[in-house]
Amino acid sequence: MSEATGRIEASRARLLSAMSPPPPTPADHAGAHAQPWLHRLADLPLVSAVIESVTAWWSQHPLRSVAQVANEASTAVFKPLAQRNPLALVLLAGTIGAGLAWARPWRWIFRSALFAGLVPQLASRVVSSLPIESWMTMAGASLSRQPPASRAARATAPTA
Repeated sequence: MSEATGRIEASRARLLSAMSPPPPTPADHAGAHAQPWLHRLADLPLVSAVIESVTAWWSQHPLRSVAQVANEASTAVFKPLAQRNPLALVLLAGTIGAGLAWARPWRWIFRSALFAGLVPQLASRVVSSLPIESWMTMAGASLSRQPPASRAARATAPTA
C-alpha cells in the first residue's frame, strides 16, 4: 500500500502544480506598473478636457444606441464565422473596406449636423479648464494694444 500511496501523493503534487498559475516573470512585473501611452496622454490637462467632452458628446448622441445594437449584432453574427473560417472574414472585411473607400459615405453626412453638438461642448470644456488668470492676461494684452489703423491715423495726423 505504501507504493500506491506514494503514487497518489505524486499525482496530487503534479495536479496541484499544473493547476497553480505560473510565477510572474520580471518582464511581466515591470509591464504591470507601466502605464500605456494613451493613459499618459490622457493625464495631460488639455487632452483630458478634450477626451471628457468627446465622451460626454458621444454619451448623448442619438446614434450611440444604434452603434451599440450594431456592435452586439455584428459580434453575434461574425464571431462564429471568425472561429470557423477566419480567412472568409478577412476577405469580407477587405471587400467592405474597399467599398467604403470607393463610395466615401463620410462625404454624404453634413459636417455641421455631425459636429453641431461637439464643437460648442468641446470649446466650453477647454475654456472652463484653463485658469482665469490666463484669460485675464490675454484680455488685458488684447485690450491694451491699439488697432493698426488708429496707429497709422495718429502718425499721419499733424500736431498743432
